[in-house]
Amino acid sequence: MTDRPALLITGVGAHADPWHGLAATSTALARVLAERMPVHRIDTDEVAGGAALTDAALIVVNISGDLATDATAASAVLDPLLEAVASGIPLLAVHSSSLAFRDDPRWAELLGGRWVPGVTMHPQIGWSLVQPTAPLAPFRVYDERYSHLEIDSRSELRAIHTDDGITHPLAWSREGTAGRGGVAYSALGHGVEAYRSAGTRALVHALVDELLGAEHAPTEPRDDATASHDLEATALDYELIALAPLGTAVTSTSFADRFDDGELLASGYLLLERLPTGGGALHSHGREVGRLASVDLGLHVDLPGAEVDGRMLRAADAGIVLVAEAGDWQRTGDGSAILLGDEWRVVVVHGPASAKLDNRVRLLDDLRALPETQKEQHA
Repeated sequence: MTDRPALLITGVGAHADPWHGLAATSTALARVLAERMPVHRIDTDEVAGGAALTDAALIVVNISGDLATDATAASAVLDPLLEAVASGIPLLAVHSSSLAFRDDPRWAELLGGRWVPGVTMHPQIGWSLVQPTAPLAPFRVYDERYSHLEIDSRSELRAIHTDDGITHPLAWSREGTAGRGGVAYSALGHGVEAYRSAGTRALVHALVDELLGAEHAPTEPRDDATASHDLEATALDYELIALAPLGTAVTSTSFADRFDDGELLASGYLLLERLPTGGGALHSHGREVGRLASVDLGLHVDLPGAEVDGRMLRAADAGIVLVAEAGDWQRTGDGSAILLGDEWRVVVVHGPASAKLDNRVRLLDDLRALPETQKEQHA
């Protein structure tokens, strides 16, 4: 499409937040963009430090802002972005970028919409039907569904979703001055699993094509690398993932609101990445927090900050508890342990706060106490 690169800017520091693994989603987004054009990556600190933006054919921002803290002055990053768009370079923003620069109304004016604190929200992450404008077809995606976003009357809708009978904008675009420097936004992309969706990738491609003035052409499905399958894993319930040795019946529940493409298994904001080298990586909100692998003695776990507490290996700062259902924990180092036993079984429990972790451990105990039919009804 073009030899000039897309410049993908990832938020760091004041332009990030505790709930988004922006480095991981930028890596996934870069793969999608690379199907259209070369990609060069920098972060917001580099922008503030004077990194050149004007050599790009397109600027893509994957940034955020922590609504729980005081807003930080935006000008060091926002001024160069505004200057680049004013010079005629189009801009695409994704997901939590609508929370950024909330102390400066120029960002919402440029973006054509914004997240409104106290008004905008999202239901729990899960499956949603996205309805894009033609020629794209409706698609399902496992993602956050931003709802009640404020959108400028000059912005043209490119995708919507419906929640509780109300239609909400998910993507839009707006023209730049004299047909140059257009801007588009997609609310999709909380986790890396969102960019595994062919529909999400097609929507990003369509927005890129529109911004670059190119005729939209569907991209051939890509061939992703295969993952190792030395562990059995399945979602037991929301933010509960059960693990056991290969060949073991992990669970009999029928929990359906999960994402599993063979390489990534997501349940709520907990994600297991099956690694090609064996074992898996645990992610919380898109950030890798630990790794595990089946070994001769049982299951080896590296989980920084974790401590053994009876049947639990608990890492409160990471929001992770591994509850042993068979086998015994043996601490092997700082944040490292082995669940001993040939027939070990464990459930990974995720929660961003200590109280939520405790509640979900109790939920796990309740699930295990229910008769089989009630388990299925609960799921």
